[in-house]
Amino acid sequence: MHAPQLRPLVSQDYDLQRCELPGEPGRPVLRILDAVYLEQPNNLQPWCDSAAIARHFAAVEVVTEHRDSIDLRELHELRHTLVVAKPELIDSAGRSVPGGLGYAPVARYPRYGSQLVSMDGPPQLSAAWLRGKRLGLLDDPNSVSSYQIPMAALRQAGLADVPELVYYRSYRQLYRALFDGEVDVIPGLLSPEGPDSALQLPPGLVLQQTIPGPAWYLRRDLLGSAAHCAVQDTLQSLARDAELDYFRRLRLEHDCAQP
Repeated sequence: MHAPQLRPLVSQDYDLQRCELPGEPGRPVLRILDAVYLEQPNNLQPWCDSAAIARHFAAVEVVTEHRDSIDLRELHELRHTLVVAKPELIDSAGRSVPGGLGYAPVARYPRYGSQLVSMDGPPQLSAAWLRGKRLGLLDDPNSVSSYQIPMAALRQAGLADVPELVYYRSYRQLYRALFDGEVDVIPGLLSPEGPDSALQLPPGLVLQQTIPGPAWYLRRDLLGSAAHCAVQDTLQSLARDAELDYFRRLRLEHDCAQP
């Protein structure tokens, strides 16, 4: 059996990206919050290259924030024009607000699953297999697939203290740690990735089959506007050029052409 061929993922700084757009003064800034860590190298460029975006906005800012460091006032005060986040973040932040937050989902990624993967074959939830191994986890207790589910599986099997736990701030760092041999096992995305996807994982131990996927949320006051259509076109461009098959399967939740 041949070892799986794994394409390396390049580490980059995604905390803040900004570009200025040509056009008349007085236009607002398109502020995008990435609370998912999409980490696509071209995450900013399609926004900067869009003539339609430039007609409505003077600049584009893409801010990547770890969910445990997000000030919820940013969401309640609508400081961002567009937010990509897991639904549990938006739902929990707006739970006490009549009608929810002032954001509406305009596009959504599919459901996915969580699995444990290793370069040494499918992992096993046993003391014999896990003893002496390093388990990489996302340093985010709000992450369902890369913290909560694997930790729950370990606790239920009575193995929470068996592997050494190593934490990473982003999914890309987590995958790189596995590929580079820093850790022995990680929770990985359970999604059908084709041969042209940047992420090729060996067969793993499935922990959960279906988890709600992240979505793009637009300020409600922009729904149905020309700016909404410009945002929608750019999201579809991002999906077409995504490195991972999973992010190519974006579907519209609210078409800008619909009332």
